[in-house]
Amino acid sequence: MLKVKVPKILVLFNFIATRKYLVFSLLSIFCVISIFVSIIKKDFAWFSAYGGVATIFGILLTVSHSVPMSEEEINRFLDSLFPESRDGIFSETESATNREARISKRISEANRILNSEAIGLIVTIIGTLIWAYGAFLNSFI
Repeated sequence: MLKVKVPKILVLFNFIATRKYLVFSLLSIFCVISIFVSIIKKDFAWFSAYGGVATIFGILLTVSHSVPMSEEEINRFLDSLFPESRDGIFSETESATNREARISKRISEANRILNSEAIGLIVTIIGTLIWAYGAFLNSFI
């Protein structure tokens, strides 16, 4: 039987986001460094770029509650996508073949959704960092 796999990147993001002391510590460190660099360089674009980092952590905090991590949460996630009984069709009257096909479809769809969420988070993070820090690449060329 297929199994729902939560992508490792979502597990990592969830690990970071659920440790609020870590999030706020990292945000504080980035903020202080950004202000310090801004004062030294006399260019507060560095502090402005810190907003990109803060946005990334905000997104991680927002989605951390929607990523199923335990077997129970995964089953709840599947049940919310594909309820056992719908439109008057009860699972007791379903053949074993149909039941396996339905379960396989549930798991495949859940894997697809979770992979899509992982890719979406990665693209958002990369895009935000490019948006925040891309202009600073001129000083290295």
